[in-house]
Amino acid sequence: MSTNNDNKKEFIIAAAIRRFAHYGFSKTTMNEIAEDVKITKANLYYYYPDKTTLVHDVILSVTDDFRKQEQDLIKKSKSSVINLLLDLLDLKSAFIERHYMLHMNENMEWIKGAPLQTLMRQIHEKEVIEVAKLFQKGVDNKELAIEDVHKTSEMYVYLMKSIGLVGILCDVFTGIPTQCNVGDVLQKQKDATMLIYNGLKFNTVSN
Repeated sequence: MSTNNDNKKEFIIAAAIRRFAHYGFSKTTMNEIAEDVKITKANLYYYYPDKTTLVHDVILSVTDDFRKQEQDLIKKSKSSVINLLLDLLDLKSAFIERHYMLHMNENMEWIKGAPLQTLMRQIHEKEVIEVAKLFQKGVDNKELAIEDVHKTSEMYVYLMKSIGLVGILCDVFTGIPTQCNVGDVLQKQKDATMLIYNGLKFNTVSN
């Protein structure tokens, strides 16, 4: 029975992602999602009692999908840490372009509620852990000189998100929430990554 429930939830989440990706969270109604899945609104509420619960699972599903792509890239990569970081930024930029309306909204009103704040905190912590693994690899390969890998990783993640947030706020201020500045944000993130890398780069000094 739980398998059937899980399958039905997957259909609902997929339909919700399509709706949210076009119209955002606020402008999408539960009734529209129910119509897309071809179930009654009452049936939809059996699986998801409110939109916040559905948004939670949508963000989790989309993030899990990105993490799988990220891990696949890391496993296949033969690049240095800096090139891998830049490749991961390219991957994330493409992800944001594909799910732009989700990205816009997850930084706005919808994450103010406790359940979504908890989820976003967990996603942030996982991101820091993954970056720490890459930085530690750089330290082990004598590519990077870092004393506190976790602290450096946390700061790097905060900086990348801050650059992304500035790009989003620019859209909000102009009243034109388009995808046109995603490439500009990506370039700034790459520039910042190179600055950070050059500061952390391991330099052999003769004794």
